[in-house]
Amino acid sequence: PSCRMELNYHRSSIWHSSKTSGGRSSGSASWIHRTARAAKIHVPPLAKRMTEIITPEVSKRICAHMNEDHAATIHAMVVSSLSGSDARCKVQNAKMKSVSMSDYTLSYILCDGDACSMKKASLAFNPPLKSADEVRPRLIEEHHRALSPKFSWLITDPIMRMLFGACILLGVGTALGQEELAIRVDNTPWAAGIVDAIFGSSVLFAKLVVGAFYFSLAVHGLEALYVAYLCKTTLKMKVGTTLQWFVLNLCTGFPVMNKIRELVGVDKAARLNKKK
Repeated sequence: PSCRMELNYHRSSIWHSSKTSGGRSSGSASWIHRTARAAKIHVPPLAKRMTEIITPEVSKRICAHMNEDHAATIHAMVVSSLSGSDARCKVQNAKMKSVSMSDYTLSYILCDGDACSMKKASLAFNPPLKSADEVRPRLIEEHHRALSPKFSWLITDPIMRMLFGACILLGVGTALGQEELAIRVDNTPWAAGIVDAIFGSSVLFAKLVVGAFYFSLAVHGLEALYVAYLCKTTLKMKVGTTLQWFVLNLCTGFPVMNKIRELVGVDKAARLNKKK
């Protein structure tokens, strides 16, 4: 599905409610306009008046479209709203339940190990919508916000922090060069003792550091290309957002790729369910 989110408001159905089966304006609608013209009162078109608010039927159609065609976005909205201990839990069956002028409501199952519970979250439109016509562009904004990665994960996520730190150390060792790295290890007694005990010599250790750096760079690079492909083709992200995911994957590897694969899995499951 396109990130433009074709939210079908079916305005034709709104017009249909103001017409008879023959396509002529109903008597009450004509009377209102004749009276207004006589009194020189401006009456906005019926379609405009009816789209100034989000009716329950419009909300239902928007939610159905989002749940069927943008399940990954709904999942990402829920995940991005979690904080504290909930952020470490697994989200399942995320659904958009309603949309109003001030917020939208999501339901989901939150699992902490084998313990699962049904949850709800109301996320505010800031600022509130002025008319129902604004819901489409605002949900597009929410789509891009929810699918944008956070570079703070490099610090807050334990696995990413560890892998990122390891990549930095390997990079520093590679930048020094094998010979310089071996000399610095030998000149540091406590480091030389550890390296000799594990690797046998500082020279072998330096070779392994350089080799490990280039190996991890190649593997992370391939993973990052795969992630970028999924971001553009399946999740329909912007170029800038795709580039952010690419860089994060280059820094840490599989933890970032797993986040994208989770979103793609949600999208695939929703598409299969839609075909049934």
